[in-house]
Amino acid sequence: MPQIDDYVRPFAEVALSNITREYPFASHHLARSLADIVPAVEKHPAFANSYDWHSSVHMHYLLVSLLETEAAQGAGWRERAIDVLSSHLSEENMLAEAAFLRENPSWERPYGWAWTVELNRVLNASEVSELRAFGANTQVLADTVFDLASTWLPKVAAPVRHGVHSNTAFGLRRILLGARAADRHDVVDVIAGAARRFFAEDVAWNFTQERSGHDFLSPGLCEADLMAEILTEDELTSWLPEFLSELSPESPALTPVKVLDPTDGQQSHLYGLGLSVASSVMRLAPQLEALAQKTDHDELTAQGKGMLTRVDSLMAPGLEAAVSDEYVSSHWLATFAWEALASRFHD
Repeated sequence: MPQIDDYVRPFAEVALSNITREYPFASHHLARSLADIVPAVEKHPAFANSYDWHSSVHMHYLLVSLLETEAAQGAGWRERAIDVLSSHLSEENMLAEAAFLRENPSWERPYGWAWTVELNRVLNASEVSELRAFGANTQVLADTVFDLASTWLPKVAAPVRHGVHSNTAFGLRRILLGARAADRHDVVDVIAGAARRFFAEDVAWNFTQERSGHDFLSPGLCEADLMAEILTEDELTSWLPEFLSELSPESPALTPVKVLDPTDGQQSHLYGLGLSVASSVMRLAPQLEALAQKTDHDELTAQGKGMLTRVDSLMAPGLEAAVSDEYVSSHWLATFAWEALASRFHD
């Protein structure tokens, strides 16, 4: 497999191309009257690009993440990237985007919310002074999501377990991590309470039949990822092995699904499935191995090590599709690819 720095420039080119491309764009807006039928940029001065709003947000997040790398220092694309981010993430634009979320409190929930918080988190934590300044602008957007999530979750009767944007666990984990970084303990408590209510009693997830033909997330692994952040060490010692008891290296959930029609936007989700599953495996396998040391359960060590053997094969199709000429893939996959690569090459 190539090294991570080999992907920085091509992924930066993909991100820049996406966030400066207005069309095609899927608005997903509820029109309450004819007055709402306007160009997307009038509602979304920052994120009316990259095919849809949530993809735009996380492509901005990707570009920021790439600017943090050593390979970006002195790169020919760096100055343009900073200029585009400066234009898009202005205080005025962020206030407009936040106002739209407040006026439409179920819109982009929870997937777009999650990437909004991620974008703000990585900006605030940046070692690049220009990027930290943008974090001050995006804070209003993240704070809006924190408030919306705190209002929403107590009213949610049950989680969504689909392997697509509406998945509850995927969104909550990212919002949780952002809330922790922002010292929003009130939001952390709301998310933790909801997660326990939704998932604490789950056992022996079915990793044989969980996925469908347009998933880009594993519902089971997303849930495990979230609960690994929520549960105490003693609770996780019991919950995680029981929940993952049906998962083995041979499980269909750890096998890439061949994309037969790369031009089909729904089927191309399967490229992302391999990438997101690989990322989850790289987070969860070490936890199983740590639990094995604590409990002297050697089978957990074998399970964790076996899961990790599947990572490269899971990632390979998505890494190729992330920089393809097929826009239904390239408008979003590079974000998932970069996160998987960052975990794969983490020291």
